[in-house]
Amino acid sequence: MKKSLTWSLTAVTCATLALGTALPAQASTSPAGATVSGPSARVVPAGSTLSAQGRATLDSIIAQLPADWQARRDAAVARAHIEHSPAREVLDRSVANAIDPGDYVCNPTPLDGYVDQILSGVDNDSLITLALAGVLDFPTYEAIFYGSPKDPDFALPAAYAGTLTTTFGYAQRFWDVKLEDIQLMAMHGEMTVDVARMTRMVKLFYGLDDAKAVKLARQLVGIVRSDPGLRNGRNPIFTLNAFAFSAQGETDPLFRGIKDKMVFGDGILDALKALGLNAVGPKAVLGHEMAHHVQFEDNLFVSDLTGPEATRRTELMADAFGSYFATHTKGLNLAPNALLQVTKTFYDVGDCQFTSPGHHGTPNQRQAASSWGIAVAASGDPLKVLPSLRLDAKFERVLPQLVASDAPKVPAVPAA
Repeated sequence: MKKSLTWSLTAVTCATLALGTALPAQASTSPAGATVSGPSARVVPAGSTLSAQGRATLDSIIAQLPADWQARRDAAVARAHIEHSPAREVLDRSVANAIDPGDYVCNPTPLDGYVDQILSGVDNDSLITLALAGVLDFPTYEAIFYGSPKDPDFALPAAYAGTLTTTFGYAQRFWDVKLEDIQLMAMHGEMTVDVARMTRMVKLFYGLDDAKAVKLARQLVGIVRSDPGLRNGRNPIFTLNAFAFSAQGETDPLFRGIKDKMVFGDGILDALKALGLNAVGPKAVLGHEMAHHVQFEDNLFVSDLTGPEATRRTELMADAFGSYFATHTKGLNLAPNALLQVTKTFYDVGDCQFTSPGHHGTPNQRQAASSWGIAVAASGDPLKVLPSLRLDAKFERVLPQLVASDAPKVPAVPAA
């Protein structure tokens, strides 16, 4: 079974474009009612904010792709079982009602403002074109298929390497399942200005031959380089994620043989620092991602729940398990003030995307799950770590309380 829990931006951006919703604020150069032609007319509505020059660029890119390029792009994403994430969902302002939003208190968190901030300087044409071409997901898939901790291109940032490596070792030894085969590495947005690496991803996504792939890769690299807001690939939007990946039991030859991985993007580390969570946030996120690997080993992704409720369950469980590890004396044994930072980390990455298959839980729910994990560790035997399946049994019993409605009830108006 493969499952990649990550923060992917392509599909949500494309869905937003299909609705004609602008991403960064920019005056529309395609007025309502204007006639729009060319290949881009089929994927970007006439009322969008894509400029005439932007349409010309997009037309030239689409002309180089196979006729079924969108299906190929989406298939590449679907094959790895990429799920939505809070950071990705912040960009999607279209929320419907699978889990009734009226049941929950769910307000914007600092993450919302941070994503708006990092997008504010990005040219709208660049963002739309790169999103449609799948480039916003290229660093993630490069790490999955080609990343290695021994490769300098995937080395952890120097400022975080010590903390992440040490925490990773503690987490591997803490749990009662096999975790020693996981590879810890980073992904960097600068790969989007490397023609060779971009060529490799174009071939993976679209199956182009070498010459065509190089030509398209050069054009995409040129877009990234020409937009100051993208900072030569260093804008956090390219790597605003951390994820756990396992191909355990996979029969797809494309994935067979890929090592279990935990990948940190520069973007998520930048975000944690900007949110004031630099001291503890990376440790909390690593604990959460290692909890996903525990779920892989214990087959805990299987449940009777479906859709957003199923993902919410596994994500809240990872919050709880990660916080249990952070608190326990045989884990990180964090001090009380640091534990407050742990719960705040999970609160700040909660989301209100109730219909998304990647719904992780509201800020309140994620904070509650984290607090529960802390409480279990604090009230248990400090010399013994609960077996992961026993901790899961405890979590399953408390889950209904963690996701219970917390919205104020409006009294019914009596009939006149």
